Amino acid sequence: DQDLSGSFRCFSLGFHCAPMADFDPTDYDGQNADDPLNEGEDELGKGPQDIVQLKDAVLFVIDCSTPNALKPLKVGGRCLVAEALSTAAGVLKTKVITAPDDKVGVLLYGVKEKQNPNNFDGIRLLHDLDRPSAQRIKELEQEASRTSKQMEERYGCGRPTPVSDVFWTSTTIFNLGANQAQFDSRIFLFTCNDAPAASADEAHAARTRVQDLMDMGVEIEFFPLQFEEKEFSIDRFWGGLLPVDPMDYVTRATLRLEQLERRIRMRIHRKRTLQRLTFYVCPGIEASVSVFVTLLEAKVPAPIYLLNENNKPLKAECKQICEQTGALLHPVDDIATYVEVAGHRIPVSRAEAMEAKHFGDPGLRLLGFKPSNLLKDHHRIFHAYFVYPNEKGVRGSAVFLSALISSLLERKLMAICSYVARKNSEPMMVALLPQAELEEEGEQLRPPGFVMIRLPWAEEIRSLSFPYPHGVRPVPDELKAAAAAVVNALRLDNFAPGCAENPKLQRHYAAIQALALQEEQPEETTDVLQPDAATLAKKKPIIEAWKEAVTKCAPKRAAEVAEGRAAKYPKREVPVPEGVEAMRALLHSGDAERLTVAVLKDWLKNQGVANTGKKQELLERVRSCV
Repeated sequence: DQDLSGSFRCFSLGFHCAPMADFDPTDYDGQNADDPLNEGEDELGKGPQDIVQLKDAVLFVIDCSTPNALKPLKVGGRCLVAEALSTAAGVLKTKVITAPDDKVGVLLYGVKEKQNPNNFDGIRLLHDLDRPSAQRIKELEQEASRTSKQMEERYGCGRPTPVSDVFWTSTTIFNLGANQAQFDSRIFLFTCNDAPAASADEAHAARTRVQDLMDMGVEIEFFPLQFEEKEFSIDRFWGGLLPVDPMDYVTRATLRLEQLERRIRMRIHRKRTLQRLTFYVCPGIEASVSVFVTLLEAKVPAPIYLLNENNKPLKAECKQICEQTGALLHPVDDIATYVEVAGHRIPVSRAEAMEAKHFGDPGLRLLGFKPSNLLKDHHRIFHAYFVYPNEKGVRGSAVFLSALISSLLERKLMAICSYVARKNSEPMMVALLPQAELEEEGEQLRPPGFVMIRLPWAEEIRSLSFPYPHGVRPVPDELKAAAAAVVNALRLDNFAPGCAENPKLQRHYAAIQALALQEEQPEETTDVLQPDAATLAKKKPIIEAWKEAVTKCAPKRAAEVAEGRAAKYPKREVPVPEGVEAMRALLHSGDAERLTVAVLKDWLKNQGVANTGKKQELLERVRSCV
């Protein structure tokens, strides 16, 4: 294997310019103490920079205009209204943890009462667009638990209502409660009626109102819920009204509904840049880049301490106090530091300590280029970062770095740079791997830029040697084939990093939710790390075949060898010491370690010494006595 050490080769790169596509930075709160790039501060003491992020505004629109809305969707199941209200309550439970500043509302149409900003008949705004709260969640859960008869008495379902009025009311609700500059608006539409328009004029009016919503940037998610005995036809009305895929739309809607019901409790952070830095290419050529983090460990949030009198957050304050006088000490004038060298205390002032930590101004400095295939998996000792041009910092950075990325990809090279994250941060050697843009059907799946890998120093690489155990026979081909069969049988073909949620975090947030909603027990959370018993049962013959192959080829077990040795070499008993000389002899031979605790306690008691404590403490007292 070639290593990254050695001299750097510089190449003359021919640039051709291409525009950089927009990039949406990954979530990052910039407060992780384990991140080595977050140890210092920049010159102004500022942390990561905020990126404008739209909040979510979701309006649940539930069709109650037909009597079928209160009929169970399947035998023993819930009706459409209860199903939609339960889904809305689940979304609120998710939002209250993941994004408490988002807004959720619930709108019923086809009911007897009218309560909406447009004062249209048959439309009731059950919950206005507002932030999630425990009270709103409880109200929706209570409504979802009602029987069909109770809902009929409460709402009076079955009143014909023009769909155009529903979309017009939705437009008004978003205009009043969700500013387009701050919120990304969506409608979740639940219905079991595939032909709600009574005339062509009504269908034309509905299309006009839907177009108004789309012009506002509102996205409409369509959830057609069908009965087991009746097929839902999208061609009769909804296919010409909403941008839905006519192929297998009911199945896809069911899958989306299951995704809504399966709530993944996690905390979503604001989108931020980790740093904005200067990229020094060579004397006289500089560019500006932004650094983003792409992967970061999610942890249980630290508790916030409150004053029990008024529940206001407490502020921690640390001060140094003189041990002799009790006076407060000034951190600069009254406190000195030192470094111990060869038994001597060498005074070091604060200014000297700060100067020793300074390795230059923050930035990326290009050192040279190396073939990208020299970067091995064992060189990646920390998670990667993403580097993207910052056009606001230096004009022309996007075009310059786009040309650099194209040239590096063409020549299969990577850039080696010196990286100083902040003013007082230690320097790092990093590799910049060029990443090309990846699009599919006009949607950007991967942005162009650089993946920044932190490289290890020479002191961090360990040279390990594992010689083949003496006397172990080579592994036979039969055992290798059995092991390969087990590996092939247990492959996770559809696995991708990030597809499973952390069971510890899920249980933590479920407990927090139970406390907030005053629930008797936390909700059951799914531990996706548990083995699939059904799959393992199917693969049992393959696993058993591997076990038999291992047993056939394995050497004798340690227990069997120990039994043979015990028979050949019987265990030698340690004599109980009578006096100090006998104990001294046992200590010199090392047999004192084999004495039992009871024997040690009796000997110490005879010597008039305390005989309490663990075995190591007793042995220390025995050594001090002899």
